[in-house]
Amino acid sequence: MLPAALWILFSAWLVATGWFLSLLGELNAGGYLLSLALFTALGFVVVLRKGKGAGFSIFRAGGPRRLWRRFRRPIPLIYLIYLLAALIGGSLHAPANYDGICYRIPRILHWWHEGHWLWIGGWNVRMDISATGFEWLMLPILGLLKTDRLLFLINLLSYALLPGLIYSSFTRLGIAKRVAWYWMWLLPCAYCFVLQAGSIGNDTYAAVYFLAAIAFALRSAKRGSWPDAAFTLLSAALLTGAKASNLPLLLPLLFLIAPLWRILLSRPFASLGVLALASVISFLPVAVSNSIHTGDWSGDPQNKESMKLKNPVAGVVGNSLQMGVGAIAPPLFPVAKTWNAKAAALLTHGPLHSIQKGFPRLNLGLGELPDEEASGLGIGIGLLLLISLGAALAWKGAQVTSSHAALFGILCWIALAAYMAKLGSECTPRLVSAYYPGLIIPVLALRGQALLVRRIWWTRLALLSQLVILPALLLNPARPLLPVQSLIQTAERHGLHGPALGRLETVYSVYQHRSDQLALVREHLPPGVKVIGFSGTADESEYSFWRGLKQGRVIDLQAVSADDPWKEGLDCIVGSEWGIHDRFHVSAEEYAARIGGFILWSGGVRAFAGREPVSWYVIAPKLK
Repeated sequence: MLPAALWILFSAWLVATGWFLSLLGELNAGGYLLSLALFTALGFVVVLRKGKGAGFSIFRAGGPRRLWRRFRRPIPLIYLIYLLAALIGGSLHAPANYDGICYRIPRILHWWHEGHWLWIGGWNVRMDISATGFEWLMLPILGLLKTDRLLFLINLLSYALLPGLIYSSFTRLGIAKRVAWYWMWLLPCAYCFVLQAGSIGNDTYAAVYFLAAIAFALRSAKRGSWPDAAFTLLSAALLTGAKASNLPLLLPLLFLIAPLWRILLSRPFASLGVLALASVISFLPVAVSNSIHTGDWSGDPQNKESMKLKNPVAGVVGNSLQMGVGAIAPPLFPVAKTWNAKAAALLTHGPLHSIQKGFPRLNLGLGELPDEEASGLGIGIGLLLLISLGAALAWKGAQVTSSHAALFGILCWIALAAYMAKLGSECTPRLVSAYYPGLIIPVLALRGQALLVRRIWWTRLALLSQLVILPALLLNPARPLLPVQSLIQTAERHGLHGPALGRLETVYSVYQHRSDQLALVREHLPPGVKVIGFSGTADESEYSFWRGLKQGRVIDLQAVSADDPWKEGLDCIVGSEWGIHDRFHVSAEEYAARIGGFILWSGGVRAFAGREPVSWYVIAPKLK
């Protein structure tokens, strides 16, 4: 548990550091270097005191041999291969996660420039209202090292911790050790976990906090340990600080935390300090900020994002369908276009139309390949769970190895029901990534599972379920491990052409340039530009323009005077056709004339593989 404890402590430290330095107006390199130096000094103290613990067994005599014995078996070996693949993919390719490029990295750059967290007030409201946990972990890398190429290490480290935390939390709940051993390697092979392991997505890394809260809470209850109780509170807080959609998971965690009250009261002042720290690193600061600036803790009082559902039945049914589709998604799906057309027809004119009316963002579509922005369990782990449930019930009925585990698992399902009834997003399969470990607990708690994992046919099926994701991992457009573009060029040189090949070329080209998708526009900025006005849609990123500025900044035009932006000191304005139209309800030419500017350059840029290129404009002020 020592590696997990250090990660929880480091995460809490970085999140708290971000808020504290913001409060002082010292969100800069000096503030972070001082903070990291202090953490390192405290870390040495922990290492000296705990250096003989299990967390350092790799360095003891026989450690490498134990690792070899662990990973020489096929099922853990496949997990290790996926871990190494994430390391290679993240090292070779720039970040391509849509949300990360669209608003997470840009919001960090705004904070860094100002020297503190601030309410940006731009067109893309997600830069203000979304949880900040992952951003505070990214900021030291981006701010101190001036690169985004190492940001994937946050998810890689979290992925490396998953197996141990799954085993520890599951066995402490009462799940059979052999069952927990298999699933500590199997669950991390779900699409959502594998595809985000080398990514900058902020969904799956929160599963570590959920599992850590379970493990520390149960260990604290068994040992009467106050430090473990403190780590439980910090883990639960970090879980909500990662994503507001994780808030319902506090229900099952409260079931484990409630019995710890005597332990926490044994050190009342220290416990109050931990609670204060937990409040800072949770979603609470963002909720307070949202309430102050919008009048609603979620930041969307008018439901402009259409995420809040008024019809809980539509929410439960729609989200269940989306999770079901995510659990049967194949690794390669060449008929995705046909599937998506039929799914859309079911929603618009078919029997699901009434559900879609109450769930505006409902989407049952699939891609040719699973991607990190929408994937759930995937067909391998999804079918294995279904088969395991049926076989265990057939052999031993509903008998469970631990009523404690069963009850906790039921509470996890209640938490999911609360999420589904209130929130409606097309990305539910990945948004609930932190829920998956808790959702499978009732299945694994069945007494028949201990018999099932001893069957050769089941272990072979488990092995196959792990391998299902391999084609998608190798061909992942965001981080391909095969030279796909070279293969496409070779095919074209040999006279192979067609819509499928053209689609492949477009997809991989778009993903290759996604981290700097507007580089073409940046190349046409006036020389010596320092302050750029941005006028893109909420789906378009300003990140490319921050890249070209050493001492300047990017300002969203929503935050300046729309009629006379030049008085804000702008050197030029960049905007897309739809961004300018959505904001000002005129064309780019009309807007340029209105503000006393002229179009210096215009051109088409393809930011999404499934959409046509969009016209972008550089508007400069007329010389007086």
